[in-house]
Amino acid sequence: MLEIVVEGTVGAGKTALVEIFEKEWGMKGFYEMNDELADQLLERYYSDRHRWCLTMELYFLHKRFLQLQQANRTERAVMDRSMIGDFVFVRMQKHMGFLQPLEYTIYEQFYRTMSTISPRPKLLVYIKCSVETAVKRIRKRGRPYELNVEEQYWKQLVKFYDETFFGSLTGNVLIINGDELDFIENGHHRLLVLEAVRESLKNEGVHWLDSGGLRVLENWYNKV
Repeated sequence: MLEIVVEGTVGAGKTALVEIFEKEWGMKGFYEMNDELADQLLERYYSDRHRWCLTMELYFLHKRFLQLQQANRTERAVMDRSMIGDFVFVRMQKHMGFLQPLEYTIYEQFYRTMSTISPRPKLLVYIKCSVETAVKRIRKRGRPYELNVEEQYWKQLVKFYDETFFGSLTGNVLIINGDELDFIENGHHRLLVLEAVRESLKNEGVHWLDSGGLRVLENWYNKV
């Protein structure tokens, strides 16, 4: 069963957190699609976004849909990104002019159909971090096709992620302050995150975690 989905902008630490769940809790991780075709599409997209945007996004959507089905057939599954995150990219790219309105409509129809019949996790973990934190981590990992991307692109992506995950989601959600908590390098922070996830799985609601600890939020969008 799909228990946890980890979301956040590029560089937020999604993959690292999924790896922690695998190591600490023995969960089965499902990661971003890193096949050869995906890499080729990403390279083409970053060199000519108008030409390759729709092709790339439809490919990722189909792969994510299949991945969700597989994860839900797997005991104790945790997933790096979801179709919601994919749609964040698409909304941003329409706003920036990389997708034409007709292309966006085509994508949205596929997305609505697939999301309706896809499994939902027990808990959605959203790692919220600033552009500065995300760009620092992007540069540290050094993927060539990301290093050449202008900072304005990452600023728009963070903006659209926050709008999506602060504005429209319901259900069981844990928001982690990724600027304050470095669960990759700091062992104490890692324990805080794991305990917060454990609590959030047991007690449904919207939770916020920062260096001050875990708390349940009411009218949470106005308080974060």
